[in-house]
Amino acid sequence: MQYMIDLYSGLGGASEAFIQDPGWQVWRFENNPLLAEVPGTLLVDAKEVNPAQLRSNTSWELLWASPPCREFSLGFAAPGPTAAREGIEFEPDLTLVELALEWDRILKPKFLVIENVKGAKRHFAKLGLYPVQCIGSFVLYGRFPRIIMPDGFHHQKETTKFGKGHDTWSTDPLRANKKAKIPLELSLALKQAIEQQTTLGLWTV
Repeated sequence: MQYMIDLYSGLGGASEAFIQDPGWQVWRFENNPLLAEVPGTLLVDAKEVNPAQLRSNTSWELLWASPPCREFSLGFAAPGPTAAREGIEFEPDLTLVELALEWDRILKPKFLVIENVKGAKRHFAKLGLYPVQCIGSFVLYGRFPRIIMPDGFHHQKETTKFGKGHDTWSTDPLRANKKAKIPLELSLALKQAIEQQTTLGLWTV
Protein backbone atom coordinates (compact mmCIF):
# COMPACT_ATOMS: atom_id res chain seq x y z
CA MET A 1 0.00 0.00 0.00
CA GLN A 2 1.19 3.49 -0.85
CA TYR A 3 0.01 6.62 0.91
CA MET A 4 -0.82 10.12 -0.36
CA ILE A 5 -2.02 13.37 1.20
CA ASP A 6 -3.95 15.83 -0.97
CA LEU A 7 -3.79 19.13 0.92
CA TYR A 8 -6.36 21.84 0.06
CA SER A 9 -7.86 19.13 -2.14
CA GLY A 10 -10.87 21.00 -3.56
CA LEU A 11 -12.66 18.74 -6.04
CA GLY A 12 -9.91 16.15 -5.66
CA GLY A 13 -8.52 16.30 -9.19
CA ALA A 14 -4.86 15.93 -8.16
CA SER A 15 -5.48 12.68 -6.30
CA GLU A 16 -8.23 11.24 -8.52
CA ALA A 17 -6.02 8.67 -10.26
CA PHE A 18 -4.56 7.60 -6.92
CA ILE A 19 -7.86 7.21 -5.07
CA GLN A 20 -9.18 5.02 -7.89
CA ASP A 21 -6.23 2.63 -7.44
CA PRO A 22 -6.70 0.06 -4.63
CA GLY A 23 -2.93 0.08 -4.17
CA TRP A 24 -3.07 3.65 -2.87
CA GLN A 25 -4.68 5.15 0.22
CA VAL A 26 -5.45 8.86 -0.04
CA TRP A 27 -6.30 11.48 2.57
CA ARG A 28 -7.92 14.61 1.16
CA PHE A 29 -7.92 17.67 3.44
CA GLU A 30 -10.39 20.43 2.59
CA ASN A 31 -12.21 23.04 4.69
CA ASN A 32 -15.03 23.99 2.30
CA PRO A 33 -18.24 22.32 3.54
CA LEU A 34 -19.63 22.39 -0.01
CA LEU A 35 -16.97 19.83 -0.91
CA ALA A 36 -17.68 17.44 1.95
CA GLU A 37 -19.20 14.87 -0.41
CA VAL A 38 -16.06 14.51 -2.53
CA PRO A 39 -14.94 10.91 -1.83
CA GLY A 40 -12.13 10.59 0.68
CA THR A 41 -12.41 14.19 1.87
CA LEU A 42 -11.74 15.03 5.50
CA LEU A 43 -13.63 18.25 6.18
CA VAL A 44 -11.10 20.03 8.35
CA ASP A 45 -9.00 23.17 8.39
CA ALA A 46 -5.43 22.03 7.77
CA LYS A 47 -4.21 24.81 10.06
CA GLU A 48 -5.89 22.99 12.94
CA VAL A 49 -4.29 19.62 12.17
CA ASN A 50 -1.07 18.49 13.80
CA PRO A 51 0.63 16.53 10.99
CA ALA A 52 2.87 14.81 13.52
CA GLN A 53 -0.21 12.89 14.69
CA LEU A 54 -0.68 11.52 11.16
CA ARG A 55 2.78 10.06 10.90
CA SER A 56 2.45 6.99 13.11
CA ASN A 57 4.19 4.15 11.25
CA THR A 58 3.06 5.36 7.85
CA SER A 59 5.66 5.94 5.17
CA TRP A 60 4.17 8.71 3.08
CA GLU A 61 4.84 8.45 -0.63
CA LEU A 62 3.37 11.74 -1.83
CA LEU A 63 2.22 15.07 -0.46
CA TRP A 64 0.35 17.23 -2.96
CA ALA A 65 -0.72 20.75 -2.01
CA SER A 66 -2.73 23.23 -4.08
CA PRO A 67 -3.08 26.38 -1.96
CA PRO A 68 -5.95 28.61 -3.17
CA CYS A 69 -4.61 30.62 -6.09
CA ARG A 70 -6.82 33.72 -6.10
CA GLU A 71 -4.29 35.93 -4.32
CA PHE A 72 -1.58 34.91 -6.79
CA SER A 73 -3.68 35.18 -9.93
CA LEU A 74 -2.83 37.66 -12.68
CA GLY A 75 -6.46 37.77 -13.77
CA PHE A 76 -8.03 41.20 -14.20
CA ALA A 77 -10.35 40.91 -11.18
CA ALA A 78 -7.83 39.20 -8.89
CA PRO A 79 -6.64 41.09 -5.78
CA GLY A 80 -3.10 41.74 -7.07
CA PRO A 81 -3.98 43.34 -10.42
CA THR A 82 -6.91 45.18 -8.82
CA ALA A 83 -4.63 46.68 -6.17
CA ALA A 84 -2.05 47.64 -8.82
CA ARG A 85 -4.64 49.55 -10.84
CA GLU A 86 -5.58 51.45 -7.69
CA GLY A 87 -1.98 52.18 -6.78
CA ILE A 88 -2.19 50.06 -3.63
CA GLU A 89 0.55 47.78 -2.32
CA PHE A 90 -0.54 44.15 -2.19
CA GLU A 91 1.24 41.15 -0.76
CA PRO A 92 -0.49 37.76 -0.99
CA ASP A 93 -0.81 35.60 2.11
CA LEU A 94 1.74 32.77 1.98
CA THR A 95 0.49 31.08 5.15
CA LEU A 96 -0.94 28.01 3.41
CA VAL A 97 2.19 27.56 1.30
CA GLU A 98 4.31 27.73 4.45
CA LEU A 99 1.96 25.23 6.08
CA ALA A 100 2.45 22.78 3.20
CA LEU A 101 6.22 23.08 3.64
CA GLU A 102 5.79 22.42 7.36
CA TRP A 103 3.77 19.27 6.63
CA ASP A 104 6.52 18.19 4.27
CA ARG A 105 9.17 18.76 6.94
CA ILE A 106 7.26 16.76 9.54
CA LEU A 107 5.86 13.91 7.44
CA LYS A 108 8.93 13.54 5.21
CA PRO A 109 7.10 12.14 2.16
CA LYS A 110 9.24 10.78 -0.64
CA PHE A 111 7.64 13.16 -3.13
CA LEU A 112 6.28 16.68 -2.77
CA VAL A 113 4.24 18.65 -5.30
CA ILE A 114 3.04 22.18 -4.59
CA GLU A 115 0.89 23.49 -7.43
CA ASN A 116 -0.24 26.99 -8.28
CA VAL A 117 -0.71 29.53 -11.06
CA LYS A 118 2.03 31.34 -12.97
CA GLY A 119 1.45 34.52 -10.97
CA ALA A 120 2.70 32.77 -7.83
CA LYS A 121 6.28 32.38 -9.07
CA ARG A 122 7.79 35.57 -7.66
CA HIS A 123 5.98 35.13 -4.36
CA PHE A 124 6.93 31.48 -3.91
CA ALA A 125 10.55 32.43 -4.59
CA LYS A 126 10.51 34.28 -1.26
CA LEU A 127 10.15 30.85 0.36
CA GLY A 128 12.89 29.30 -1.75
CA LEU A 129 10.42 27.60 -4.07
CA TYR A 130 11.14 27.65 -7.79
CA PRO A 131 9.22 25.92 -10.59
CA VAL A 132 10.28 22.36 -11.34
CA GLN A 133 7.83 21.73 -14.17
CA CYS A 134 5.06 23.70 -15.89
CA ILE A 135 2.20 21.81 -17.52
CA GLY A 136 -0.09 24.24 -19.28
CA SER A 137 -1.29 26.72 -16.67
CA PHE A 138 -0.23 24.47 -13.79
CA VAL A 139 3.14 25.38 -12.23
CA LEU A 140 4.62 22.61 -10.08
CA TYR A 141 7.20 22.96 -7.32
CA GLY A 142 8.87 20.41 -5.06
CA ARG A 143 10.53 17.07 -5.76
CA PHE A 144 9.01 14.52 -8.07
CA PRO A 145 9.86 12.53 -11.20
CA ARG A 146 9.44 14.27 -14.50
CA ILE A 147 5.80 14.07 -15.57
CA ILE A 148 5.23 12.98 -19.15
CA MET A 149 1.83 14.07 -20.40
CA PRO A 150 0.04 12.16 -23.19
CA ASP A 151 0.51 13.40 -26.74
CA GLY A 152 -1.97 16.09 -27.68
CA PHE A 153 -2.82 16.97 -24.07
CA HIS A 154 -4.48 20.36 -23.81
CA HIS A 155 -6.28 21.78 -20.83
CA GLN A 156 -8.55 24.79 -20.91
CA LYS A 157 -9.63 26.00 -17.50
CA GLU A 158 -12.82 27.45 -18.88
CA THR A 159 -13.98 24.08 -20.20
CA THR A 160 -17.17 23.02 -18.42
CA LYS A 161 -20.14 20.81 -19.14
CA PHE A 162 -21.26 23.52 -21.57
CA GLY A 163 -18.23 22.91 -23.79
CA LYS A 164 -14.94 24.60 -24.48
CA GLY A 165 -14.83 28.35 -24.20
CA HIS A 166 -17.62 28.60 -21.62
CA ASP A 167 -16.79 29.69 -18.11
CA THR A 168 -18.58 28.47 -15.02
CA TRP A 169 -21.26 30.88 -13.89
CA SER A 170 -19.97 33.74 -11.73
CA THR A 171 -22.68 32.92 -9.18
CA ASP A 172 -21.47 29.33 -8.81
CA PRO A 173 -20.07 28.95 -5.25
CA LEU A 174 -17.65 26.31 -6.53
CA ARG A 175 -16.53 28.35 -9.55
CA ALA A 176 -12.95 28.75 -8.30
CA ASN A 177 -12.70 25.06 -7.49
CA LYS A 178 -13.96 24.03 -10.91
CA LYS A 179 -11.54 26.35 -12.70
CA ALA A 180 -8.61 25.16 -10.57
CA LYS A 181 -9.37 21.43 -10.72
CA ILE A 182 -6.39 19.34 -11.76
CA PRO A 183 -7.27 17.29 -14.86
CA LEU A 184 -7.33 13.53 -14.56
CA GLU A 185 -4.62 13.26 -17.25
CA LEU A 186 -2.15 15.07 -15.01
CA SER A 187 -3.05 12.96 -11.99
CA LEU A 188 -2.59 9.78 -14.03
CA ALA A 189 0.73 10.97 -15.47
CA LEU A 190 2.07 11.86 -12.01
CA LYS A 191 1.01 8.49 -10.63
CA GLN A 192 2.73 6.70 -13.51
CA ALA A 193 5.89 8.77 -13.06
CA ILE A 194 6.05 7.99 -9.35
CA GLU A 195 5.46 4.28 -9.85
CA GLN A 196 8.09 4.07 -12.58
CA GLN A 197 10.60 6.59 -11.28
CA THR A 198 14.32 5.94 -10.99
CA THR A 199 16.96 7.93 -9.17
CA LEU A 200 18.04 9.49 -12.46
CA GLY A 201 14.49 10.52 -13.22
CA LEU A 202 13.91 12.48 -10.01
CA TRP A 203 13.85 16.26 -10.32
CA THR A 204 14.65 18.18 -7.15
CA VAL A 205 14.97 21.80 -6.09
